[in-house]
Amino acid sequence: MAHPPVHRRELLLGLGLTLAFAAAQAAVGLAFGSIALVSDAGHMLTDAVGLGLAFLAATIAARPPDARRTFGYARAEVLAVPLHVALLAGIAAFIVYESLGRLDGSHTIRTGPVLVTAALGLGVNLLVLRILHGHSHDNLNIRGAVLEAMADALGSVLVIVSAAAIALGASPALDPIAALLIAALILPRAVNLLRQAGAILLESAPPGLDPRAIAAAARDVQGVLDLHDVHVWSIAPSFPALSAHVELADAGCTEHVLTDLAALFRERFGIVHVTLQPETPALHLAIACCSSPDAALLDAGHAHEPARS
Repeated sequence: MAHPPVHRRELLLGLGLTLAFAAAQAAVGLAFGSIALVSDAGHMLTDAVGLGLAFLAATIAARPPDARRTFGYARAEVLAVPLHVALLAGIAAFIVYESLGRLDGSHTIRTGPVLVTAALGLGVNLLVLRILHGHSHDNLNIRGAVLEAMADALGSVLVIVSAAAIALGASPALDPIAALLIAALILPRAVNLLRQAGAILLESAPPGLDPRAIAAAARDVQGVLDLHDVHVWSIAPSFPALSAHVELADAGCTEHVLTDLAALFRERFGIVHVTLQPETPALHLAIACCSSPDAALLDAGHAHEPARS
């Protein structure tokens, strides 16, 4: 099964816009003394890296499966996530370090250029959100970049508010305070992105797919005695998979029962990649599949008499 296509043209457009404006924000922030604007530039840089990783992962994931990588390269995007998270953490640490030294309000800030640049940055973030929002459900790195763009838009608002307040006579300490708030927006998303990637690498059941509910629905299919040794996982966020053993009332109806189960999993649960092992009760007892540790975890209520010699 091929990994769903990712719109690489949109990725490149979002990457170009974000990277270009991150450089502009950093230059203006350094030139006119605003650590908040530099922080927002750093935040936009993480957006650009996320988009770049998403583009690279999408390019790799588009490669077809081969004899060794039978699922293809769909997990390339998941492997890129730790790099993205490391950059997020590094940017946040830099922002905190620089901001703490400016809390005394002794730094001079030229608010006019800072206000204009932050307002333009807000516009760029909203444009990138519009470009990418429709594709975020298919790719972890795009999802991360979309979340960052949303938070970066809020970061631009913080820069605008702090610069406007300073222009009206407030303490310049508002600028590093705004920068610290921007840093606070970064770390929770980094943790969440890493958690999502970890769930996929640990082959956890995807959100919204409960193996017990799936097994219960399967038992309502005519001809199914039981569904056990059920495993539900995802190769990538939009690539769920399922494997299970199916006990059949009549081995002669195998084709019809498996067809009905495949339709159930596809239409009700959105699982297209399905691997089912049909078994008669006698075969189930003979191969003792329920004695495996992984089967015992999900099939604690499943019991049968031991096979007699």
